[in-house]
Amino acid sequence: MLPREIGRSVHHYIRPQYRSTHVSSNTLQACFRDIRVRHNHGLSATAVNGHSSTFQARRSPNTFQSIVQLHNKPTPLNMNPTTICQRGIITATYGASPLIKYNRRLAAFSKEPQACLQIFDKCREIYDANIKPDLTTYSILMEAFERNNDAQGVMRILEEMTLVGISPTIGNYNVALRAAAVGGETLLLQKVQELIKDAGLKMSIQSYEIVIQGLCANQELEHALDLIGDMTVAVNKDGLPDENGRPLIDIRPSLTCFQHIIQLALTLHESETAYFVLKMAEVQAGLSRIPSVVYTDVMATAAEDYMINAVEYCWNKGVKELQAQPDEGVCMQVLNCAGHCKSPKLAAEVIQHMGENGMEFHDYHFAPLLQAFSLAGKFKSALNVLSIMRSSGMKPTVLTATSLLKVLDEPGTIDEVMLCMREMFQEGKSIDVVGFNVVIEACGRGKDLTRAMSVFQTATSFGVTPDTDTYNALLTGCINDRNMVEGRKVISMMQQAGVDPNVDTYQSMISLSLTQINYEDAFMYLEEMKSHKVIPAEPIYTSLVRKLARENDPRIKLAVEEMESFGYTIGPNLREYIETGGLSNLEESERRKQIRISQRRRSSYLSQ
Repeated sequence: MLPREIGRSVHHYIRPQYRSTHVSSNTLQACFRDIRVRHNHGLSATAVNGHSSTFQARRSPNTFQSIVQLHNKPTPLNMNPTTICQRGIITATYGASPLIKYNRRLAAFSKEPQACLQIFDKCREIYDANIKPDLTTYSILMEAFERNNDAQGVMRILEEMTLVGISPTIGNYNVALRAAAVGGETLLLQKVQELIKDAGLKMSIQSYEIVIQGLCANQELEHALDLIGDMTVAVNKDGLPDENGRPLIDIRPSLTCFQHIIQLALTLHESETAYFVLKMAEVQAGLSRIPSVVYTDVMATAAEDYMINAVEYCWNKGVKELQAQPDEGVCMQVLNCAGHCKSPKLAAEVIQHMGENGMEFHDYHFAPLLQAFSLAGKFKSALNVLSIMRSSGMKPTVLTATSLLKVLDEPGTIDEVMLCMREMFQEGKSIDVVGFNVVIEACGRGKDLTRAMSVFQTATSFGVTPDTDTYNALLTGCINDRNMVEGRKVISMMQQAGVDPNVDTYQSMISLSLTQINYEDAFMYLEEMKSHKVIPAEPIYTSLVRKLARENDPRIKLAVEEMESFGYTIGPNLREYIETGGLSNLEESERRKQIRISQRRRSSYLSQ
């Protein structure tokens, strides 16, 4: 109560003959004390002209009378409900149930998350004192059971309230719904909803939020979708509202309802469902209310599932409009999706976003961009990516351009790439050696060694300086063509150009030697490789052992021992290959079958 209002109340509580400056200070202090008492306890006062006035207190059924005295002189407890003191100041009674004291303590405990035991102890005191609890007591006790994850305890409180004639409110039922939702007890959720219906109450938006949360906790996606579908206006396939659709439940779902379902759909990798619910949320809850993190979450999971439509939509809404800041991991997922789904525009925007936010670039960030351009048939842009990477201080490799290499396996694509390189050179743009090597590698994989050599001869005209990978790409064509003569020629050109071989070069020469009838050069290159303190890879030893097994070469024992000395394991398939002299499992089965047939014939002949 404001000071001015207090002054007006005092003026009305003093009898007319005492409304003067001669009122004693004790009398005024008593009046102020009485007003504060009534203000704190919610008492209503009515001043009556004459010799009496009454205070009517809001009383509970089990309250007891407590006299409030306004003077220093104590008042007997058996005073009548309405009393006038000697100075004409009114004294009265107000309800002060002993339950109020307990409820205040319970309310204080309820604000502390870890005070469940104190609430239970205080309720035990109420029971021992034979005091009848009211709605407030039961409500606080229910919340304590709910915080203690005791859904059955909450249900017992509801049942007891009904038995003692206290009608639970929708807030009480929401506590029961929340207790069931946390544990994912959908049957209990359904039971509480039936109780709400039987009580003649109507579920609130908080009730539906809790129910949907419980359904999602139990991973009942379809049930949750049905429920929110009944609460929303029907939408068409584009996510726009249908004017003729009317919700079955006359409560508009909140953003929380949609978020629970979206998160469950993302957890189950139902990206299409999550994207559809997100579109529903924009229509029902309003686009401006949806936080950007919802878009980034949907975008990340949709990127894993290669749903390019959802990814592009969430990128435009969440990142470009709502200024979301996805981390490097999410950006990498979007890049991979863009590369896989032929979306160079999205990949370029992600690269730009990463640069604007100061993220450090690596070659694996540009590989999806190169893939997107390659799959989209934009070979000139793909070759430009390699040049940009080189100028930015990165070193692209053939592995970086694997996506371009796969595309070049298709008929006619090599001619297109060669045309693009010629146009780039005429435009004054540099052609990265990796792009040049990929073309040679594609020719070799297509068993067109002649064309691979022809492309190699154009290196000077394109301003490209061949490196080690260029010669290794030529050796790939030699292996597929089983052409040892051209292989030696490549090694000779490599030495004349002053290009040092690497591990791949030695392995290619060993593999090429093993394709020949005379495979002695394989041992020479193997020893030369080890002389440079380089351990040959396991596939090299496997190819060598298989060749020795097929040729029944006695050096196979030394090769196996050396292979095992480097820590390589002789698998069961390779061991069987060695034991059968290089025969495959099918060939060995056929051989053993013929042996058994011969043995039967011999036995039959001897029995006759």
